[in-house]
Amino acid sequence: MALIKPGRKLTRSSRRTRSGGSRGLSSATGALKKLFVSQVRVDILKLFLLRPAVSYHVREITRQVGTEINAVRRELANLKGLGVLQSNAQKNRIYYQLRHDFPLLGEVLGLLVKEEGIGKALLGRNSSEVKFAFVSIPFLLGRTAGTEDIDILVVGRIPLKKISGVVKEEEKHRGNEINYAVLSEREFGELKKRRDPLIINALLQPKVVLTAGSENYLSL
Repeated sequence: MALIKPGRKLTRSSRRTRSGGSRGLSSATGALKKLFVSQVRVDILKLFLLRPAVSYHVREITRQVGTEINAVRRELANLKGLGVLQSNAQKNRIYYQLRHDFPLLGEVLGLLVKEEGIGKALLGRNSSEVKFAFVSIPFLLGRTAGTEDIDILVVGRIPLKKISGVVKEEEKHRGNEINYAVLSEREFGELKKRRDPLIINALLQPKVVLTAGSENYLSL
């Protein structure tokens, strides 16, 4: 089991997907449609979702997304009204931050991670070699993993060095180390069969699944 822990590499001898509430399918679909009605709004969402622990004031957001300030103010008001963002005043400035209790946060994070974030980087040209992969939602929202947490799991016939390069880049971006595991299908199956606590806990946590047809890997 090729598992990376902060500051060390473990050898093989070492050792619910977020639902976010129940508004019903129709209301969830409607809320998602409302989120993606303009490019400015999409760019603002990307900014907050890729750095979920960071607060931004209006002018900083305007610089980051590269558009005029009135359009940014309008979309910030819309996103706050939808429950995606919250605001607070600090030294005569209004700062905005992502609300982690937004009911559709897991779904929106999943879309972004697969299209532009670490999910896209992990699969990339390696998609045919990866049979199952996920990224932890708590990790995406800024969690610093403990010794029993897995932030990223990849199963398939893929060299560890391919994944480690992607992870190192993400560590630079986030400023902290990432716990990840790269397993063959046989290793993963054996660990799941014997109910290895590390793997079972990883499968039970809220996560963004990056691969299609993963039901057999997720079943416990």
